[in-house]
Amino acid sequence: MADDSVRERIVKQIQATLEGITVGNGYGQSMVSVQRFMQGGQETSQTPTCVLMEGDDSVDMEGPLAGSFSLTSRTMNVSVVVVHQQDDSVDSRSAAEVMNALVADVQKALQVDPTRGGLALDTMEVGLGELDAHEGQPELIQAVAFRIKYRHRRTDPTIAG
Repeated sequence: MADDSVRERIVKQIQATLEGITVGNGYGQSMVSVQRFMQGGQETSQTPTCVLMEGDDSVDMEGPLAGSFSLTSRTMNVSVVVVHQQDDSVDSRSAAEVMNALVADVQKALQVDPTRGGLALDTMEVGLGELDAHEGQPELIQAVAFRIKYRHRRTDPTIAG
């Protein structure tokens, strides 16, 4: 949307990118659902699912653009929480192997265009959380953290810089 901030447009672009994770597009598996975090809860009955968790967003105070009078440089943190219900009767792989394949698809997808369609300066993976799995429970959860550098006009956060 034209009135969306650059930050919001970046998150929407990430969501669209993750929705493109399909076997038909050359990935190992297809994401069934990609959701933005909802305070009331997520629908994860059909998996694999990605939930986007927006983190902090700080103004960069150092670097070549820090002194710019026309632009504000920022770094936003986003986590992609991958959720999967493992069915041992269909998939005999270990929980870690299943999640490693899903995480690899997320990593691959988000590095195809690190500029997020020209809205960002760079998208960097900064970490992979511990696999959350409990014996006897089919749900697997793991988060992949990304740091996105972007800038916008100092006087208007809806205009990319």
